[in-house]
Amino acid sequence: MKIVKTNKQIERLMVQALAKEGQYALKNASRRIKTRVKNIVYDAINDCPEIQELSRHDGKLRLDFGLSSDPTPEIINGIVNSVFVEVKRITASGGRLKGGITIGVQPVGAANLFSLPESVQEIETGGYMPWLQWLLFEGDRIIIQNYGVEYKPGAGRTGGARMIEEAAPFRVDPRYSGTIERNFITRALYPFIPAINKTIRQELTR
Repeated sequence: MKIVKTNKQIERLMVQALAKEGQYALKNASRRIKTRVKNIVYDAINDCPEIQELSRHDGKLRLDFGLSSDPTPEIINGIVNSVFVEVKRITASGGRLKGGITIGVQPVGAANLFSLPESVQEIETGGYMPWLQWLLFEGDRIIIQNYGVEYKPGAGRTGGARMIEEAAPFRVDPRYSGTIERNFITRALYPFIPAINKTIRQELTR
């Protein structure tokens, strides 16, 4: 038997074959990874303190913002549905393979959430209160100078609180407030990063 290709040519063909196989494996794994990561994100957000305080009829955040209904199912779904898995094409160059996969959750500007009807609360005097934007991005700054929240059974549209001048000013409770860099979404997801990394490794080595 006579070998008509040089070692370099054989090596290049092998790397190209590996790139093709790797691309196929990544594409298949990406679907499974996305499904599992979405489940992790759902659990993380659903169990976080802010979502609990918004979902309960007597939850502090729900009373503070005067929310007339539970907005959390749509918010959770919005975050979960923002999960994306992007496969970067595997290429062979200089005897090496290049490529990989990128996973993302929740756009930084939260446009997907602020477009939800549930992200605002209609107020009696007309207009809407952008409560979700306050919670996510406004930190501890004073939002309403002349009014604050009084907690009182039967009061207001929530039946548990109302805005009065004597309780001024109003700001988001510092226990739950957030900024564009750090908010309840980032806080909820951070502890689950190892679980997401483990999921990626498991699916890529199946």
